[in-house]
Amino acid sequence: MCFSSVVTRFLDRLGRFCVRRRRAVFEVWFVLIMCVGYVGVSHGGVFVQQANLPGTETQKALDTLKQDFPGMTGPTATVVFHGTQGAHLDDWRIAVNIGKAIDNLSKLDRVAYVNNPYGKGGGGLKNRDAVMVQVFLKGTMGDVGQSDLDSFQKAVDPARQAGVDVKFGGIAAMIINQPKSGPGEAAGLVLALVVLLIAFGSFLAAGIPIVVSLCGMAVAYSLIHFGASQFELHPTAPLVAAMLGLGAGIDYALFIVTRYRQELSGTDDIEAAVGSAMSHAGHAVVFAGGTVVFAICGLFLSGITFIGRIGMGAALAVALMILAALTLLPAILGSLGTRIDRYKLPRRRRRSRRRARRGAAAEGPSERVSGWERWGRHVDGHAWPYAIGAIVILLFMSVPTLSLRFGVMADSTMPVANPARQAYDVVAKEFGPGRYSPFLVIAKVPAPAAKPAKKKKSKERDTTPVIKGPDGLSGLSVPGTVPTSPAKKGDKGGDAGKGTRSPAAKPQGAQTQGVKTPGPAMLGGRAPQKPNKQAERLAKDLRQQILRVPGVASVAQPVTNGNTTFLSVVPRTTPHDQATTALVHRLRGTEIPAVTKHYKGAVVYLGGENAAIIDLAEVVRSRMVTVMAAVVCVALLLLVIAFRSILVPLKAALMNLLSIGASYGVVVAVFQWGWGMSLLGLDQPAPIVSFVPLFMFALVFGLSMDYEVFLLSRIKEEYDRTNDPHGSVVTGIASTARLITSAALIMISVFASFLWQPDSMIQMMALGMTVAVAVDATIVRLVLVPALMSLLGHANWWFPGRRRRPAPEVAAGDAEAGRREREFEPA
Repeated sequence: MCFSSVVTRFLDRLGRFCVRRRRAVFEVWFVLIMCVGYVGVSHGGVFVQQANLPGTETQKALDTLKQDFPGMTGPTATVVFHGTQGAHLDDWRIAVNIGKAIDNLSKLDRVAYVNNPYGKGGGGLKNRDAVMVQVFLKGTMGDVGQSDLDSFQKAVDPARQAGVDVKFGGIAAMIINQPKSGPGEAAGLVLALVVLLIAFGSFLAAGIPIVVSLCGMAVAYSLIHFGASQFELHPTAPLVAAMLGLGAGIDYALFIVTRYRQELSGTDDIEAAVGSAMSHAGHAVVFAGGTVVFAICGLFLSGITFIGRIGMGAALAVALMILAALTLLPAILGSLGTRIDRYKLPRRRRRSRRRARRGAAAEGPSERVSGWERWGRHVDGHAWPYAIGAIVILLFMSVPTLSLRFGVMADSTMPVANPARQAYDVVAKEFGPGRYSPFLVIAKVPAPAAKPAKKKKSKERDTTPVIKGPDGLSGLSVPGTVPTSPAKKGDKGGDAGKGTRSPAAKPQGAQTQGVKTPGPAMLGGRAPQKPNKQAERLAKDLRQQILRVPGVASVAQPVTNGNTTFLSVVPRTTPHDQATTALVHRLRGTEIPAVTKHYKGAVVYLGGENAAIIDLAEVVRSRMVTVMAAVVCVALLLLVIAFRSILVPLKAALMNLLSIGASYGVVVAVFQWGWGMSLLGLDQPAPIVSFVPLFMFALVFGLSMDYEVFLLSRIKEEYDRTNDPHGSVVTGIASTARLITSAALIMISVFASFLWQPDSMIQMMALGMTVAVAVDATIVRLVLVPALMSLLGHANWWFPGRRRRPAPEVAAGDAEAGRREREFEPA
């Protein structure tokens, strides 16, 4: 007995068991929702960005910096204070309140230190209209809790009470702006309910898939929130899980309920009807859902932890939807029995009464079913033109994919309604587009050779200028910028740090971002080390070399501690501009090595937030082929097991690739080319976030298999009965077209509801999956599949070792009755 038959028998028994023990099933699900919900609410964590990128130059820079500047290696948040009509920042009273807010931030337990443009040592940026400070946090993103989020908001209350607009940005902005459900998701559920009402014609039947999917989503959402307290989970994880879980869950329940209602037309045995529905539609749910789960798990092969964990959250949501459809749904159907069609729409009630008056002779397929059957026969009779036409349309939609450009996930690419984007806009307008996310160049030289002790006293006195901060810190030198005296009486208030600014930075009109008189927190509480003169010389040479590179706005004066030195590089272009990416590659590939080669044993790395995201794009690009190959192979294996065919899985994979290409093309046209971007709240074209195509491939490939499995299951069922390759395709289309259309409309409604999320990555994924499902349910399933299967004929179901049996002799009337008996569509 093949594995597929074993699954079918198991599902039949499972459905019958859930009907007989439905009360116990309800109790188990109630306890599960309550217990897991309590854990998620009471022990849920905060969603954060991954803190490391193993193997990249950014990670090497971070590891090098951690050795001598541990206080600078934590996550950072950018806080922007912007003046309003009633609060001008050149008013000393407003400045005092901003100073209090910055001071409050610096005193938080989670904060290592703050670049304060009002204090000694400078740092940050300020002018009469805006102030930007950078907050360095202790530990990692995973250490941040809900109490820290609340303390951030309370710390800036003095500025807000003074009428100042305060926005959070940077990588750590996502810990402030946690993912939230909005009216869009509710609208998606309402639209899905409308589609179900049209499909079923009954309020009770339409509500069942919604209830089942919400129960499964409640458990999944709680588990994902609890997982955020144990692992670093990206803020998009719950949104992706909700988007995919709700769409798949409603669809799976729709397929089983539809089959159950059809089975009821031929029997009064509720248990048998549920068992039969589970053995047919439930079988398709298992293989379709399993394909989605395994496809998403392929994201772990990307080698990027946070991408794999987002995929794990989505796979968990789909797996729980399968579990709910196979256990909770049969129990509900067993409780309702034949009452599932109660509370019909008025129009459906009138139609039922007319049919009852006409009697059984009037029973038969509806006009719409006959229309789908006619369509199936029409495509079967014109297979070549439809196959070629469908492929041409899909290839045409895929053309924009040729110009796909991987870009960065930056605040500058967010929708204008996003607070982080608003913070970036203020900084770009007041200080320049590149000052929001400067590069960080970290250099380390070998430690000097130890000298004999007897010569130590005769050593010439070191005359290197030394910084002495307000806490008496010494040993950190800023070459050529700080006088030998610790501090000047003339250094007052907002002018602090101006005397340390280099001539190269003066034309920029704003204080160079960086720390001029760093406090002890910068060293993580460690004692400062004497600056290595070779490190100082290397830093000077690097600064001079980088300043000459086109595209560089300014380079801050280096800061040296022991053998390590760092300097901040400000580009002239925005973080998502292609010129910024090119500048990173030029500095790493040409300019920095030109200096480093003269210093034996020295290592220099270019890191920072912007460089990290560029490195992420490179890692994704290098792993994309591996992930795609793994997803396709797993899907092919599952389809071979499910249908015992070779050509059907191969054909399905190729068609799914065409669907994915078409969805990629639309995403590129909207976000990268700017077609219709204003409808999504965007004001500028932007490259595609690097890992979005990777996500889309796994998710869309899995979802496309859903409809493939449901359609092919019905076609194979008919082919096994009649051995007719053409008639089985027509019957399969006639039986499932309306169902697939309804399921696709539900998924489109759910996915489209996420298009207006204030996160460009979610918008890209939502648009891509919406287009993919629409294309898949129309052009692919209703045109390309029947056309190709008609052309291939019996070869569709060839399998090594299996012989084709002769077609059974079935009377026309019996064949028609059998077809109607197995009709698989909403009534």
